[in-house]
Amino acid sequence: MLFPCVLAAAVWLALPCRSAQAEMHTFFPGTQYSLDVHFLRGDKPGPTVMVQGGIQGDESAGFLTAQLLTRAKVTRGTVIIVPRANPPSIHERKRAINVDLNRRFDKDYNEFYEDRLARVIRFLVAQSQALVHLHEGSGFYDPVRKSDLRGPMRYGQSVIIDTTEYKRSVQLERLVRQVLVKMNDGITPKDYAFQLFNMDTFNDRSKYLEQRKSLTYYALSSVGIPAVAIEVSKNIPDLSWKTAQQLKATVLFLRQFGVELEAPRLAPEDMKTYPGRNLKVMVNGREIESTARVPARIKVSPGAPLDVRCEAPAGSESMSPVTAVFASDRPGFNLAKAPRMPMAPFQTLDVRADGVPLGKATLEWTGAWPAAQTSGPPGFVIWLGGELKTVPSGGVLDAVQGDQLVLEGVWGSKKDEILNLKGYVTRVGKNDGQDAGQEVILDPKGFLPRFVTQQDNGVFLCEVVRETPKEPAAKFTIRVHPREVQSLILATADGREISLAWTPGKHMHLAPGRYTLKDVRGNGPAGMVQLFAGKFPVKIGQAFQVADKDELVLRQATTFAEMGKMPVTGRVALSMASRVVP
Repeated sequence: MLFPCVLAAAVWLALPCRSAQAEMHTFFPGTQYSLDVHFLRGDKPGPTVMVQGGIQGDESAGFLTAQLLTRAKVTRGTVIIVPRANPPSIHERKRAINVDLNRRFDKDYNEFYEDRLARVIRFLVAQSQALVHLHEGSGFYDPVRKSDLRGPMRYGQSVIIDTTEYKRSVQLERLVRQVLVKMNDGITPKDYAFQLFNMDTFNDRSKYLEQRKSLTYYALSSVGIPAVAIEVSKNIPDLSWKTAQQLKATVLFLRQFGVELEAPRLAPEDMKTYPGRNLKVMVNGREIESTARVPARIKVSPGAPLDVRCEAPAGSESMSPVTAVFASDRPGFNLAKAPRMPMAPFQTLDVRADGVPLGKATLEWTGAWPAAQTSGPPGFVIWLGGELKTVPSGGVLDAVQGDQLVLEGVWGSKKDEILNLKGYVTRVGKNDGQDAGQEVILDPKGFLPRFVTQQDNGVFLCEVVRETPKEPAAKFTIRVHPREVQSLILATADGREISLAWTPGKHMHLAPGRYTLKDVRGNGPAGMVQLFAGKFPVKIGQAFQVADKDELVLRQATTFAEMGKMPVTGRVALSMASRVVP
């Protein structure tokens, strides 16, 4: 099979962990929903088990437990860990932003960023032989109602399964009861003990039929692997206790599934320093040493891009909080992930780590704002793939499928301009036509069909319309071209460079051995395409191994949509132009 070579993994970051192979890969880089996934591989072969937390942003114990697990030493098998499956919801400490991500697994939706995350999660589950899903629920589960906080409609302190057994091959109830004995050993008070919660989801009379859209149900019913959800209670105030118990339970299940590992230790300082108050915040290159000592005002020049960066302090790696900086006029848009070109003044920047507010900075705008155009059509200011552009009314903006678009405003206008990308809904529950200041991924399947014009060559057209009250009408067209790849540029182990024409479905003849991905050539930046060698992602500069029979797969980096695959056959000699890499 194909697999990345650890020694040359330029973007697979070596963790300060103890596993034989420990790597981290970021899916959807540069977007508002970038997803970090950790792979811990032992020297001894064994099962692959996936552990995930943070699918709902208000369940902090789950994502902290999963993050702590990345420090484990795996000796047999592989553990795939997704600590924070839904970063935007964690930033706001909400269960959901657009839709509940844990209700998007019954089919391949294509409306919101949550649906792209679900694609990656399904892909990772398909590589696994078991799933452990970490949650934090209200109250305390009990099969019999005993109080408002304890009964069958509460989720806390339970291990949830969807059925007693599945096709006689997965004995879920028996497995969980074996683990529960060890889980509850030493738990005090006894009211905090975990209980088995069988939702009986396959039964049409179940009270929990909405769980058929959940990840554990998908893993069991579609992939056929055992899946459990470990719920600690939101009504237990001690976060350290909950995290320790959930970590203990997760390790017990991993061992039950056949993974051998040394459990990480939850040190007292881990929770005392979490989430870390001494973030390093940079505004246009100017460092604000500590958010606790943010000056009352930060001077900012209007009419220029605003570059905000945020870094966690040294020593906070154990919890690795996700950081965010929100402008007061765009509370859901993380400026630490994307630049901003302010068209109108706003008052404050809000700094957070894992959704915990750490401080605010007040902005002082110094200098004149850009003047509005006195003649000709107004100019729309937008970001396309992180590049600032201006498009005149009536003009055309050329883009490629999967490109990231942010509508900034109208040049010279200090109003809260309403810019409507027709046929695209950026905010659920607030479809007021305002799409400015929101991240848009240009994918024709994400638009309402009647607002999109499809052309024979695969190009689709959509419109951005100015709908600001009492302002002249204006609009421009976005012409979105299909994303194309012409060739993959690889380097062999002896330094030769080879060009492989990308033709989906056609067999590629490539001698077995070690290769390094040098470039992906097409009609857009190489970073907008994700190469998979077998089931493993490969980035520019990363090495991977080719066996006799394998396949290469390309996916769009921002949507995870497959662009095609080419089977690799190593038995035919390589015959193509090559040169020595300098």
